[in-house]
Formats: sequence, structure tokens, C-alpha cells
Amino acid sequence: MKSLMIFLMLLLQYGSADDTYYYKNNHQVAITKIPITNSYRDSSTIDYYKTDNGVTLGVTNKIIVKIASESDIKKYLNAFNLTIEKELGKNLYLLKAENKSLTLDISNRLSEKEDVEYAHPDFIKKRVSR
Repeated sequence: MKSLMIFLMLLLQYGSADDTYYYKNNHQVAITKIPITNSYRDSSTIDYYKTDNGVTLGVTNKIIVKIASESDIKKYLNAFNLTIEKELGKNLYLLKAENKSLTLDISNRLSEKEDVEYAHPDFIKKRVSR
């Protein structure tokens, strides 16, 4: 019952989340959601955005987070209903959100925490031939 209440509270809190930015080097980068075309992968697992520079980014339900050495990732796992997908290094984690529509919002909220060095979606970029 407690888990259900937490989930419902998070759903209500983030239900209207439509962040149109992400943090890169502690600066907001504006993005615009774009419609899916046949040249992209499965749209059920990836949302696509375009930056002001014209770069296309795919967003799934995964987030890369680097926390300060004295911090504990567990408090954020519980607060945002995340799971650890993989530990990438010391205090560096690949986290998984339950819903891809919350990925940008959660990564932005994490970026705003003082003990988080950086947080951003685990972006998928379209390959460019040279």
C-alpha cells in the first residue's frame, strides 16, 4: 500500500512534466520534441528531441548520474523511484526510471541537487557518416 501511494504521488507530481531542456555542464540546453520518422528506432522505447543546434537526441528511461563522494545514491533511488542499472565508476551510475516520459524531468531535478555533480539522460545520438 505504501509503495502504491508513493507511486501515485510521483505520478501526480510528474504527470504534467514536459521539460524542454536538459543540463549540460550545469547549463540548460533547450530541446524540442520531434515527431518520429522511419529513419529512427522503435518509438515505443525512445522519445526524440532536437537541440537548437540541430542535433537529434533520443531519450529512453535511463539516466547517467555522478554524485559527490560523500553522498549516497540510495536517497535518490527512493525519492524518484529509480533503480541502478549499472555502476559505471566511483559514484557514477546508470539509473533506470520506470517511465521514459519522466526521464528528462527526473534528470533535471537531480542536476539541481547540490550533491549531484551532473545528471542527464543516457542520450542516443544518430550516427553520422564521415
